[in-house]
Amino acid sequence: MSVGVEFALIPLDCPTCGAGIHAQGEDVVYYCTACRNGYLLDEKDWSLRLIETSFVAAANLLAEEYKPFWLLPAKVDIIDRQASGGGFTGILRTFLGQERALEETGEGIFAVPAFQASLESVTHLVRSYTEALPELKEKLGERLLGGCYGRQDAEKLAHYALIATEVEKPDKLLDLRYQIEFGEPRLLGVPFYKKAGATLDCIFGIEV
Repeated sequence: MSVGVEFALIPLDCPTCGAGIHAQGEDVVYYCTACRNGYLLDEKDWSLRLIETSFVAAANLLAEEYKPFWLLPAKVDIIDRQASGGGFTGILRTFLGQERALEETGEGIFAVPAFQASLESVTHLVRSYTEALPELKEKLGERLLGGCYGRQDAEKLAHYALIATEVEKPDKLLDLRYQIEFGEPRLLGVPFYKKAGATLDCIFGIEV
């Protein structure tokens, strides 16, 4: 790589086994089908960093492709929430429960798409998979493509989805102040299929 050049050519050979890794043009996360290891592109030194990767088992549907999600362990602190009534719903309910005191802290795992989709689809996917993670069954690794969003992008989308699902409440949200502390991320491969020209996930049928 030459000094002053803002791009680099990186051979996509698996750092663990040396096999070639399949990828798309803007991907920053990768998966080696030979040794079943996932990797994240570290843009500081342009190296591939090993990252834990798991896959969701499709429910009675034949998956045509697997798309990557970020799994972000997180601790959510509610500093203040003012609304006209009602308890927590959406993602906050998953982390905190419906009737817990506002000053309490809750822990959980955000599941955030690492691929491009509309904000509406992303919000729907984040809420559905964040709530369902404890019940999802795992399977052995598959081919994983399309991971163009890095960790920082995923954290921003987690914030957006949390606020969006809280705003959907039937009560009137007047103010919400909170903090999120994220832990070490993992990758999750989620099965998708195509129907009538649309791409949908195999668990909830959400179109992307």
